[in-house]
Amino acid sequence: DMPRCDGDYFAGSVPCCGTGYFLPKKRVLVVTIKRFRKGRLALGIICLTLVAVVASGLYPQYLLSIQDVSNDKTVLEITTKPGDNLWIVFVNSVELLPVADHFVISEKHQIIFTETIYQAPYAGYLHPEKEEVIAPGTTRIAGIDRFMEDVTFYAGYDSKHLLFVNGKWTPLYHVAKGGDLIRVTVNKRSRLTTLLDRIFHEQ
Repeated sequence: DMPRCDGDYFAGSVPCCGTGYFLPKKRVLVVTIKRFRKGRLALGIICLTLVAVVASGLYPQYLLSIQDVSNDKTVLEITTKPGDNLWIVFVNSVELLPVADHFVISEKHQIIFTETIYQAPYAGYLHPEKEEVIAPGTTRIAGIDRFMEDVTFYAGYDSKHLLFVNGKWTPLYHVAKGGDLIRVTVNKRSRLTTLLDRIFHEQ
């Protein structure tokens, strides 16, 4: 049995608070060291967690942004990665025949105009040496590989533009209307900035 705290302190021991018993000084020292180590471990875990959260918030991400510039509205904004693709399908205002322009996100997160497919009663209007007839009256020009700082066009009044991001149809005219200037860009932002933008935008 451990000595109680009824009388004088025993040599080489200290009172154990609230128990009425004395503990050997060596045991008290061991307990203190263990508590100190646990405290340091917990503090270290907290610090590492905070560092990871901050690093994650500052880590850049790339967003494919489709904006209605005329009305300062966002049509679509999603994270993008190399290999993602965008198709813009519309009707040529002169011949009133369909055109499909294909854009790809490069390894440097840049927009690359890579090919166009169109119907027209004439030969190719750019890079005619690369043109390929893929169906009666339908021509494809691939390998254009032109870097685009942004892609802009005016939303059609009657012949509506169709946008496809990674094969998924993206509505345009729920935001834009005929005659609005549309701009497509890839923007670099930190995750924290994107989160704050969405929070304040929702408010």
